[in-house]
Amino acid sequence: MVPKCTLLDVENALAKFTWAKEVHKKIVKLKEEGKPMPKNFAEVQKLMGSTPLDLAKFNMVKSGEMSRNAPCPCGSKKRYKR
Repeated sequence: MVPKCTLLDVENALAKFTWAKEVHKKIVKLKEEGKPMPKNFAEVQKLMGSTPLDLAKFNMVKSGEMSRNAPCPCGSKKRYKR
C-alpha cells in the first residue's frame, strides 16, 4: 500500500530542498571569500537565519493554505491571525 502524501509533507520536502540549495550558495560564497566554514548544523542555521521548517511554515501562510484559525506557526499555541 502506498502511503498518502499531504500538502504539508510536500511543502516540507520542497522547503528543505530550497533551504539546502540556498545554504549551498552561501557556503560556496564563503569559500570564495576565504571565510571560515560552519562546523555544525547549528552554525549553518545561524548563517541562514532560519531552519527548513521555518521556510515551510512561511510558504504555507503565504500560499493561503494556513487558515485564519490554524495554530500559529511560531509555536505559541495561539490561533494564527493575518
